[in-house]
Amino acid sequence: MIKLVLSDMDGTLVPFGHDAVSDRTRAAIHRLLDAGIAFGPASGREVDELLGFFQGDGECFRTGVFANGKIVCLGGETIYERPIDPDALRRLAGFMGPLEDCFVLVALPDGRGGVYFGSLGATKDEIDRASKTLPVKLELRWLPDIPDQPIFLANAVYSPVLGDKDAAAHRLHEVVPEFDFVAPAPGWFDVLPHGWSKADAADLLLREMGLTPDQVVFFGDSDNDLTMLHRLPQTFVVSNGSPLALGAGRWHIGSADEDAPAQVMEAIAASGGQLPPEFC
Repeated sequence: MIKLVLSDMDGTLVPFGHDAVSDRTRAAIHRLLDAGIAFGPASGREVDELLGFFQGDGECFRTGVFANGKIVCLGGETIYERPIDPDALRRLAGFMGPLEDCFVLVALPDGRGGVYFGSLGATKDEIDRASKTLPVKLELRWLPDIPDQPIFLANAVYSPVLGDKDAAAHRLHEVVPEFDFVAPAPGWFDVLPHGWSKADAADLLLREMGLTPDQVVFFGDSDNDLTMLHRLPQTFVVSNGSPLALGAGRWHIGSADEDAPAQVMEAIAASGGQLPPEFC
């Protein structure tokens, strides 16, 4: 029986180019909660970013894995935090800064209940170009240095000067071995502590909840979901997912634009925690 549903956000619950989940998706989450089935994001987004994504509905993200596993929450309480090493982040920014259209972004509170992304090692022209091409809408600001506060979310924006995705990830890991680099979208890496991922954070969450992997469903779409797709047995990938994600997921469903995850969540809630027959 399913006791927990976890889902990636961008490209899975929220189609690229949109800034919030659909009414149907939010209603499906509440159907799960009403049926006694926990729901949570398993996302690169920080907690502070999600209120807008869920249209002000905080019940949708009281539990979950955030900042690609560097924050874990259960029932509205933070049970795990792992800030990014600031010295390693400075070395990464120092290496990328001289390279054309390559720089580091860090998420910081904007004072309005959300976050903005500060850029390290980028010119104004590079920031302007990135704003037009990044896969998600971000408020970008120039930063002179990393602020003296915990940083949980960082991204590396890269260009062909570092080669293709695999070559760029390999080169950056050589320079800063403290980090792993996984790609949620072209030209864009999530920066993770080496050897730590969403799946490791999900393991921690499951232990706290007293659940086994077969009691969990996960929805994803991209390369930064691969550890989850490999580790959990009941996984769904939307049709707009990356080739690697589609190859790793157990089941394929419709696209994020079609509210495909919501359709599966509705069926799980209606059956009291059973997978739809077509996925059994």
